[in-house]
Amino acid sequence: MSQIDDIEIDDEHPIPNLEVIDVWTVLKEGGCRMFVIIASPLQGDRRSLERLMCKLERYLAYLKSDECVERCGEATVENTTIIVAIHPASSHFAFELLERNKAWVSNNDATLVIDRDGILERTH
Repeated sequence: MSQIDDIEIDDEHPIPNLEVIDVWTVLKEGGCRMFVIIASPLQGDRRSLERLMCKLERYLAYLKSDECVERCGEATVENTTIIVAIHPASSHFAFELLERNKAWVSNNDATLVIDRDGILERTH
């Protein structure tokens, strides 16, 4: 974790908990869908962007864990998706950061999808 933020849980932040997978769906045919839920606007400050990257790093690390492999099988870009459901009023820096990191996520055996309003609209 960065020196700028060592707080795992911050209920006042749009990414409140760095330690949990917000939503996790195990697919019958193998693989999974993991959701990062950012229900309020994420600002473009360094702390917010670092929390976003930390969350993604932890999701990717979990995909390689014994628990996840046992439940979902080996992760591949074809069977594993990380969906970031991000509030549409979030900073353009957050969207740019996510776009720039699609290849990194792919290189770590998952597909990154940015959902600007789909899941949030369906849950409110």
